[in-house]
Amino acid sequence: MADTEQKDASFALLAIGRRIQSARKKTRMTVAKLSAKTAISTRFIENIEAGEFSKLPGRSHVLGFTRSICRELALDAEEIVQAVKSAMYPAPMTQFDLTIAQQMKRPLIAKIANALKSALVGIKLFKQP
Repeated sequence: MADTEQKDASFALLAIGRRIQSARKKTRMTVAKLSAKTAISTRFIENIEAGEFSKLPGRSHVLGFTRSICRELALDAEEIVQAVKSAMYPAPMTQFDLTIAQQMKRPLIAKIANALKSALVGIKLFKQP
C-alpha cells in the first residue's frame, strides 16, 4: 500500500473509532459496560475507539467486534463494517488497473486508457470496483 493510501486508511479508521466512541459516550455507557454487554475485552474496545484496528487478533475479530459494538450502540453496523473493510482490506488491483497505472507515465496513453475504461463502465462491460 502506498504511503498516502496508508495515511488515508489510518485517518478513516481513526474517524470510525471516534464515531463509535462518540456514540458510546452519548448513551453514557462506559467501556466496561459495553464490554459486559458485548463480551468484548475492554482493551479491544479501546483499540477500536482509538482507530487501532490492527491491534485486534485478525480480520474476523476486527469485523465481528466492530459489528457487535455498532449494533449495541444502535449505529449502522453494516455501513461501518464496510468502511473498516475498505480501509483495512482494500481490493487488489485488477490487471487492467495495473496496466493503466503503468501507462500513466505516458500522458496520451493514460488519456486513452481512462477514456476506454469510462466507455466500458458506461456500457457495463467493465465493472467498477
